[in-house]
This record gives sequence, structure tokens and C-alpha cells, in this order.
Amino acid sequence: AAGGSWQFPIRKAGGAQYKDAEELFAALEAETSGHYLLGSHKFWHGGIHISDQSAPQCVREEPVRCIGNGVVVAYRLNKDYLTSEFAGAEATQSLKYSNSFCLVRHDYKSPANTQVQPGTSNELTFYSLYMHLLPFDRYPVSQDEIPAPRIKMTASGFRARSDIKGAPNCQEYGAISAGAEIEILEEHADRVHAKGKLIKGAVGGRTEGQEFWFAYKQNGASYPKSDGTPSWQEVVPPERTKPGYWKGKVRAVVTASGLTLRQPPATLTHGAAAGQPISASTAQSTNQGLVLCTNSTIEFDSAKVLNLKIGTKTVRMAECTFIPSTSGPTTGLKGHSLPVPSSFWACVEDVSPNRFVQWQALTPTLFDAVVPMETAIKAGDPIGYLGLNENIAGPTGGVSSKYQVHVEVFSADPRIEDFLKNKAGVKEGKQYIHLPASTTLSKKAPETGTVVLKSEHFVELTKAVPFKDAVDWYEVSLVDGSEHKSGLIKKEAAKIISQHDWEQLGFKIVKENNQVSDGFLDPDDMPDFFKKIYENVDRLGNRDGAVTSEDLATALKNVEFREHWSKLIADHPTEWKFKSDTPKWARLDDLLKHYPAVLKHEKNRIDELVFWDELAGVGAIADGSGVVKHIHPISFVGNMLEVAGSSACKKCGKSIALTIPFMKKISGPTVSDEFLKGFVDAANKFFVKYEITSCSQVALILAQGSVETLKFAKFREGLNYSRATYTAESLLNLAPTAINNGLIRKGLHLNYAQKLKYVEDHLLANDAGYAQHCFGSNDYPNNDYRGRGLLHLTFYETYKRCADAIGVRIDATPSLIETDVSAIVASGSWYWKSNNIGAIADDASLEIDLKVRRVTAKINTGLDQLAKRKAVSKEIIQLINNDFGGCAG
Repeated sequence: AAGGSWQFPIRKAGGAQYKDAEELFAALEAETSGHYLLGSHKFWHGGIHISDQSAPQCVREEPVRCIGNGVVVAYRLNKDYLTSEFAGAEATQSLKYSNSFCLVRHDYKSPANTQVQPGTSNELTFYSLYMHLLPFDRYPVSQDEIPAPRIKMTASGFRARSDIKGAPNCQEYGAISAGAEIEILEEHADRVHAKGKLIKGAVGGRTEGQEFWFAYKQNGASYPKSDGTPSWQEVVPPERTKPGYWKGKVRAVVTASGLTLRQPPATLTHGAAAGQPISASTAQSTNQGLVLCTNSTIEFDSAKVLNLKIGTKTVRMAECTFIPSTSGPTTGLKGHSLPVPSSFWACVEDVSPNRFVQWQALTPTLFDAVVPMETAIKAGDPIGYLGLNENIAGPTGGVSSKYQVHVEVFSADPRIEDFLKNKAGVKEGKQYIHLPASTTLSKKAPETGTVVLKSEHFVELTKAVPFKDAVDWYEVSLVDGSEHKSGLIKKEAAKIISQHDWEQLGFKIVKENNQVSDGFLDPDDMPDFFKKIYENVDRLGNRDGAVTSEDLATALKNVEFREHWSKLIADHPTEWKFKSDTPKWARLDDLLKHYPAVLKHEKNRIDELVFWDELAGVGAIADGSGVVKHIHPISFVGNMLEVAGSSACKKCGKSIALTIPFMKKISGPTVSDEFLKGFVDAANKFFVKYEITSCSQVALILAQGSVETLKFAKFREGLNYSRATYTAESLLNLAPTAINNGLIRKGLHLNYAQKLKYVEDHLLANDAGYAQHCFGSNDYPNNDYRGRGLLHLTFYETYKRCADAIGVRIDATPSLIETDVSAIVASGSWYWKSNNIGAIADDASLEIDLKVRRVTAKINTGLDQLAKRKAVSKEIIQLINNDFGGCAG
């Protein structure tokens, strides 16, 4: 995972990624148990549970995903659920559960230090564990799992309402955009309307998850558009996605335009360079690479997949054989009559954006046993789905059930201390302002005085607002002691640290003095700083003097407490090594001494779940003692993200933070490095704020901006219509609406001949005069509101709405969006979001030329320079996909 991408272990319904750790933590507040560090009966708990309480989408639709590039070193796959018997007071109950797991090793290397100690990096080997996964036989969707109907709108403009049209007090929310996916919750008795829930896409006045009524059917079929064609199409629920790490033979079909055949890599190791393409002479005596055509079938061993480098990209590759077609079109080599080599290496990626093949079948060969292996896996690859876990509801019986996965991150690497201290001194990546406890902030005028912080805080630099009066400041806003506080800190006094300064960011190792006594968390045997945090669990819980896992569930809703708790790194024996007859679990005998049936049941479960001692070879962890350092998986990934989570593409997870080298490729030769630095900083801030968070959106807003501003060189529209090119009549014909509106605003009621005279005298060859006439305002008679900014904002009303939204008074001083780079980018970003252009950019069903046309229509209704906009869009899409490994299109 050197410099690799990172993803959270789950995604939202519909597949969008959580923008940052805070958003995912908020979703996990629905969890009532299975929290980090403190488990039931006050035993240590090294991971977190994610269940159908917080992530119901991960039961059937959205797989649990790998957090980073790595190697699967072991897995266990149940054929079906295991069962445990409990002899209750009235009957013996059979309880289902899963001990399926996947264990991934990640060999991390930070970006190199480019300043103080050039070439040095921080390195760490760690593991991610995913336990209680869905058994193999449960992957087919059963009848009782078929979800509510879901549709995708093909029409645009149907109205969303709070009730059916014409109902009393019915409120109209807005228009439903084409591409919106809607879950049907209820059909009205009128057999026309339905209540739907927005799953993804855009509906005016509604956000994802909210409900509305709309016209659904007519005569039992899709309600028709004005041309008679259906307004929606049914979304067929997909089958569960099977992971690619199970051991077995895979058959896959080439989906790309061709699959290059390659020599073996020089070394069969992860991270090595891929082998060279294989070539041969054609009938025309030219040397040409061997490429399998689309729809060709290949076969390979899933256990022998490697992460290899092709240029700067890391892709999964394997040694393959060709399976000849027995029916349908001929498959094989493109442009060659030669037979396909008996074996060859090829890319076997089946996940966008680098998808080359579609895996048709992977039939695992081993079940209900630990399978050691070493096969490549990448960030975002499917791991499995939540498995059913049935537990005893109480001492006398009953069943408590939920679907869940236990996610854990741990390391046995002795380099972890150096890693946390950022021994290599890496300065790249996310930057934070460090505000120690007792920091004094100045209040921003017109307020006077100061604000004192009770606690230590870390504010992401992109979320601090630069402010300048006599000196340069950062304005910060945060929650301190449960109060919302904001104020200014001098730029020169602000201590800046990077995401690689883990220890300074509050990540601290805690361990008991006596680690081998049992698995019970004993706060009296812990460091003082841990005791202070631990005391807050009951204070923020029910305050009954006893710390319980229920108190922890409540306390974790306090952001400040969660910030500290989730950064604790627990140095403690794993729960996956020791069987129930070892000292680690001795406390259970005492806790359940009055419930022998429960004790027997729990011990049997423990013995079935452990796996540590079955790891062998490459899977063996350190010295085998089981003592490791546990790290909160969400905090860990949140800090590992190369950019703020929201600056990663919500579709493919790749960084879409702009860089100066990238912008130089698409900017004009006169654009300065100083301007580009300001532009990059502003874009990486405002694109996040206005939810321009996919590769396609970034590509298309930059393409439109490039055309509007002559490659980011000119942020003000020229309006000098020269007499050499225009006559009064041709200019009036060019812009009749703008010119007539200007006359009306000035109270001039002219006939056609008078209008021509006015244009001749006041508007021809008069940039300022034309701009004030056509784009003026009675509120500010000396200003003009011509096209300015990244997307050439036009008209006073638009400037005014934008000024209110971005907090810069461009309505009073319109020149700001042609001179102030922050205002330039903010105005374009605001316009993009307020006109819902992102939904068009993200609509995968649109062919690229049509997509660019629809985006352009929102920005320039006359479709000016459409051909150029299409060409530039395609250029920037290719650059984003090449430079960032993105999924634009």
C-alpha cells in the first residue's frame, strides 16, 4: 500500500463513499454494542461491530470492502451458517452464526520526506480483519430478501410533492431529474401516484433518503413522458458480488476493447513491475503486440493473483490460460492468425475504474477451514457481506439476532513507535492546525475579546478560513467542552502538523501493566491519561457509578470524547488466539457461574471463532504470542486518507485533489505558478464544500471553466463588438433580449428605428457601455454584471444569490470574481451545485457527447463553442484517469 489509496470498510446505500470519518462515525451511532476497546462483560474488544442497525445496505446490496491495498494471508469461508445449541429453561435452541473471516496484510510505506531527510519514509506492516462474514450458500438472493421495487427515471421534470397532486396542503418540492433512483414505498389507491424514497440522483427540495409523492403509473404501466415513452425503467436488484480472494479457479471474460498478453514479471512479488507485452510478426511482417479480443474467455488461479505495476498504476495480474469459444463469435487474438500462447500474464481487474475482465465464476474449493494464502487485494475490493449472528437473549433463553461484521486493525510491527512519531519527518498530505488546551483565540470584528479553549484540538487546514486585516489570521470553528466556539489565530503563530504526525494528533498506545492475567479491561492497571478518558464514559452515560458498554454507546455520541477514545491504541492480546480454557477467558467462569448453560454455550462459540494458531507461513503474525496493538479502524483509515475523505472520488475512491503540475497541463502559457497555487488551494476547498466529489464532476467543471476563461487566463467576458464586425442591426439581432431588457430597465420605450440609433450611439464598440446596458442593475448603477469567474456568472440577480451563499460581496464589487482566486473558484463551485450540474456529470447512462451538451446547456444556454467543450472535456477526462487513476467519463 505504498502511497496507496484507502477506503472505509463500508459505503452508503447506492455505493457512494462516506466523505470522512465524522460522517461514518455519525452513521455508527446507531450501534448499541460491539464498540472499540470495551466489550460485553468489560472484556477487551479490539475492533468494532458494523451491523444492520447502522448499515442495512451491507446485508445484501453493498459489500464490506477492503480498507487498503494488500495481501490476503488467510480466510475461512463457511459453507452455511454454523449452529450452536443452547439448552434453555423450556427448550433447546439452535442459534446461527458465522466464523467466516478474511485477514489482510498491508505493507505501508509513507510518501518520502522531500525536505529535511530526503528519501526517508515511515513504514509499517499492519493487518485488517473482517470477521462474521456471510457464508457461501447464502450469496444467492432468497425470496424473503427481495427488496422493495426500485426505478430509475428516464424523464426529467416530473414533480415531487408532499402528497398526491391536488391534495389539501400539498407542497411541491421540485423537479425529479433523469437518472434519479427511487425506491417505491407505497402505491396510492388512485393507481397513478406512488410514494418513493430517493436512493441516489437529484430531486428538487429532497436529499437522499427523503420521501416524496410523484406520478408513477398510468393504466398499470410506467407513467408516460410527453412523447408517450416510459418515464422510468425498473432497476433489477443485482446479485451479491462474490469476493475474488477465495481459493479456486476463475473464468473471466474480456470486457475491455482488448486484453494485452504479457511476459511473467521478473519476480513473483507484490509491487513488482509487470512483464513486458508479448509481440509477434503479423502477416504484413510488422511486429504487433498480442491482444485478446473482447468476449474472449481466460482462466486463472485466484490464489496466485499479484499486485503489479504498469507505469504508475497498481493492478491485479495473474498467469492465465485461454479458453477457446465453442459457440458464438470467434474469440482469440486481434490482428493475428497465430494460436494464443499456452500461458501468459494479463490484468485480471474486474472493478472499475481499471476494469478489463468480468469474472464469470469463482467456485471456492475449501470450506469451514482456515486457508493460508498470499493473493493480492486492493482498496475497495469486496470482502463479503454482513453475516447473521444469533445470540442468547437472556440467561433463560430467547434469541437476539443481527447481521454484523467485526472489523479490526492491528499491528505487531516493532516500528510502530517510529511510525507514530513520524520519524522520517514527512510533511506532505493533509495539514492540521494544532491548538493545545488553553489556547486563546481572538474574536473576529465587530466582536471584541478572546475565547479560551479548554481542550486540545486539531483543525484541518482546509477547514480554517484565511482572514486578513492588519495581519494574516486563520478563522477556526470547533466544539470545545460541548460549546461551539470560533475565533482567530495569527497565521504566524499557528503550529502546523501533518497527517503523518500520528502521536501529535493524539494517537497514543495504552497497555495494562499485567497483560497476561485475563482479557478483562482493568482501568486501575492502566496509564493515568487513559484513566481520565475512561472516567468520562460513565459521566457521559447514565452516571450510576459503573462503567458499562451501554454507557460507552452513549458517550461515543459526544464528538470530543470520541475523538480521544478512537485514537487510543490498545497493546493487548488478541481475542482470536486463546481458547476458552485459557486464562484470558477465566473471568467468564465467575461472571456466568450461576448460568452454566450460558457459560457452556459462550465457551463453545469462543473455541469455534479463534484462528490465530492456524496461521502458517506468510500468514504467521510476529512471534505468535498474540500480543498486538489494536487501532480503531475508522480513525485509522480517516487519518490515512491522502486527502480529506471528501476529496476522494465518491465512486472509485481515488484522490481528486488538484495539484499544480496537473493544472499546468490544462492551463494557458501565461498563467503564473502563483495563481495556480491559489487556484489549487481554493478548488480543493470549494469542490469539497459544494460536493464536486467525483472524477467526472471535477473533469467537466474544469473543462467548462477552461473554455469560458481561455485556459484559466481570463476571468472576465469581453463585450467590445467592433464596427468592423458588427452593424447596429446585427448586434441587436445577436442579443435582442439583453438589449431590450436594458432599455426597459432604463425606462426607454423605443421603436425599431430608435433602437438601432441607440445601439449605434451607445453600444457598438463600447465594452463598458454595452456591459452596463445589458448587464447592469439599478441597485448598483455603476457596475456591470457581465460573465465573470470560473463559469462566467452573469446578471445581477445571480451575483446577488452567489454573494449571499459564498459570503463575498461580489454583488457590490463584481470585479472580485475576476481578480480574487478564492472568489473565482467559489462562484463557479456554487453555480455548479445550485444548478444541480453534478447529477448530469455523474449520470453513467449518458454517452459523453450528450453529457457535455447537457452540462453546457446549464452554463451557456446558447451552447456556444460546444464542439470545443466536447474536445476539452475528453482531454481532461483522459488526464484525470491517467494522472489520478480516476474513473471520469
